[in-house]
Amino acid sequence: MKSRILILFSAFLLLWAVLLLRAARLQIFPDERLASLKRRQFETSLQIHTRRGAIVDRNGTELAASVPAYSLFADPKVIRDPYGLGKKLGSYLDMPAMNLKRRLRDKQRRFIWIKRQLSEKQRDEIKSWGETGLGFVEEPKRVYPNGGLLSQVLGFVGSEGNGLEGLELEYNKELLGQMKTIILPRDARGRPLLEDGRSLTEVPDGADLQLTIDHEVQFTLERELAGVVDHFQADTAIGIVMDAQSSEIVAMATLPVVDLNESHRYPQSLRRNRVVTDAFEPGSTMKSFVIAGALKENLIKPSTRFFCEDGRMKVGDKWITEADSNHHFKTLTVTEILAFSSNIGAAKIGFELGAERLNRVMADFGFGAKTGVELPGEARGIMNPLPWRPHLLSNISFGQGIATTPMQMVAAYGAIANGGLLKRPLLVKAVRPAHRDEEVIEFQAEEIRRVLSPSEAATMRLMLTAATEEKASGWNARIPGYHVAGKTGTAQKVDTVKGGYIKNAYISSFAGFVPASNPRYVIYVAVDNPKKAYYGSQVAAPVFSKIAQYLVRRAGIPPVLISERNMINTPAGEEKRRSALQARAMEDLKRSSEEDAKTFPNLMGLSLREALAKIRERANHVQVRGSGVVVRTIPMAGSEMSGKRNVVLVLENPD
Repeated sequence: MKSRILILFSAFLLLWAVLLLRAARLQIFPDERLASLKRRQFETSLQIHTRRGAIVDRNGTELAASVPAYSLFADPKVIRDPYGLGKKLGSYLDMPAMNLKRRLRDKQRRFIWIKRQLSEKQRDEIKSWGETGLGFVEEPKRVYPNGGLLSQVLGFVGSEGNGLEGLELEYNKELLGQMKTIILPRDARGRPLLEDGRSLTEVPDGADLQLTIDHEVQFTLERELAGVVDHFQADTAIGIVMDAQSSEIVAMATLPVVDLNESHRYPQSLRRNRVVTDAFEPGSTMKSFVIAGALKENLIKPSTRFFCEDGRMKVGDKWITEADSNHHFKTLTVTEILAFSSNIGAAKIGFELGAERLNRVMADFGFGAKTGVELPGEARGIMNPLPWRPHLLSNISFGQGIATTPMQMVAAYGAIANGGLLKRPLLVKAVRPAHRDEEVIEFQAEEIRRVLSPSEAATMRLMLTAATEEKASGWNARIPGYHVAGKTGTAQKVDTVKGGYIKNAYISSFAGFVPASNPRYVIYVAVDNPKKAYYGSQVAAPVFSKIAQYLVRRAGIPPVLISERNMINTPAGEEKRRSALQARAMEDLKRSSEEDAKTFPNLMGLSLREALAKIRERANHVQVRGSGVVVRTIPMAGSEMSGKRNVVLVLENPD
C-alpha cells in the first residue's frame, strides 16, 4: 500500500514538473508558431506610405502638400449586421450598398478597406455609430492648396498615393518616401484598438520638390490666358514664361485648368500637359529660325533684298501666297520679311539655304528632338526626312509641313535671347530630402549646343524688335516704354483624321522676349481655335503684351527709350523714324502711367508695409486679415478704381 502511494505521488510530481517546465518554456523562450497565432488573433498589420514630400515654388510657397486623413477599414468576421451596415455606409459615403454588403459578409476575411482618405468629420461621424468591426488608420492625403493653379504641370496622385500625371508621376520615387508597417491591436472580441496602434518601423518621409515656378507669375499667366479663351471663344490656350538667361521655367499653363483636388472628375484630354505633349504646325514663328540659319551661313544680311512676287509665287505645280490676301509685297529687306511676315520672302530665304542646310538648322535649334524638360510624355515633334521636294521646302520655311511643341519653341527663342546657346529648359530647382543630414540635390540648366554666335544672336534680336514696330505684324505685342522682340504665328489646324487642314480652324501664337536689348524673359503664347479672330497679331500678341508688362514692372526693370544703338540701319528716312518711335515710346509710357492710376495694383507677395505704401493714396479704409505676406486682395488686382475704396488685405505666413 505504501509503495503504491509513493508511485502515485511520484507520477503526480513528474507530471507537475513537466507542466512547470512547459509553462517555463512558454513564458521564457519564444515560440514563433504561438506568436503567429497571437498576431492573427489579436493584431492586424498593414503597410502605408509615409508623408509624401511637398512641391513648392521657387520662393517656398506650397503647391502640393500632404495632410492627415483617415482611412476606414472593416473586420467582416466580427460585424454583426453586414447588410444593415453596408446600407448605412453606402448612403453616408455615396458608395454602392450592394457591393459593401457582399464584402462585409465575407467572414473568411479579417481586413478589408472600405474607403481611403476620409475627413476628420467623417471619421467622427462613423465612430459615433458604435459599430463593431470598423476602424480607422491615419495616412497622408494629397491636397493642392491652389486648386487648379499649375494643374497640368503638377499632375495628381491616385488613391494609393502614387503619382499618375505630371511632376507627381515624374518624381514619384523621390516624393513617395517609403512604406511603413502599422500594427492595429484588437481586443478579445476582435474590435480594433486604434488608439494603441503603433508603427513597427520608423522610415523617412518623401523628399520635397522645389520648382523654378513663381506662383504669382503663374497666376497672372493663367488669368490672361483664361481671358483670351473667353474673349475669342477658343478651345484652349497655352503659355510659357522662361528666364532668358538661366532657362528656368517661371510659369507654364494649359487652359482650361483642372482642379487637382477633384482631378477624377475631368477627362484625360483636359489633364494632358499640352505644352510638352502636343505638337502642331508653328506657322510664322518658324521664320525667325530660317532667317537665323541663313544669317549664320552668311547668305543674307538684315538689309538683303528679295522680290516677293506681288504676293503670289508658283513652286512646282502649286502656288504660294501671303497669309493676308491684301498683301502684295514687291521688294522687301530680310528685316521687313520678318516684320511683315512674308511667306514668299521666307520661302526664298529657304531656297537660298537649301533642304539639307535648313534641315540642319532646324535640328540645331532642337526641333525634332525632346528638350529634356522634367515632365512625362514629352513629344519630339515632326520633322519630315530628307529629301524635301521644293514645295515642302518652301512650306517648312514659313512654318507648314513641320510640327513643334510649345516647349521646343520657347527653348529655341531662348537661344536667340541669351546670345546663341540652346539650353535644356529647367523646371525643378532642387530635391530636398526629409532628413537634414542628407544631401540636397540642386539643378541648373544644361547647355546643349551653341546655335548662333553672340553677334548673330544680337542681329536677330534687333530684327525681331523691328517685327513689333508700327505696321509690323507684332505691333500689338509692344509695351509702353520698353523694347519688345518677337514674332507672330498663324497656323491652320491639321485634320488628324481625314488629313489636310480643318476649315476655318487656326492656332494663333506669339513668341518673343523682353526687354529686347537685354532679354530677361522669354514668353510663348498659343491660342487654339479662336472663333472671333484668328491672326496671331490679333489674338496672341496682346496677351504677350499684358504678361510681359506685368513681368518687367514686377522685376523693377526701368523703361528704355529708343536710341541709335537699338536700331537697324536702313537707308531711307531713318532719322525721322527714330524720332517718331521715341515720341511714341514717351506717349505710351505716359498713357500707361495714367491707366495704372485707374486700376488697383497687384500686391501679391508683398509685406504689409510694402502693400500699404502702394495703396496709401487709393484706399479709404484698409482691413488686414492674418500676418505674413499678401496672398489675396479685395478688390482684385487690375480692378477699375473710381476714387478711394475700402480694401481688404489677406495675409499668410509663407512658412
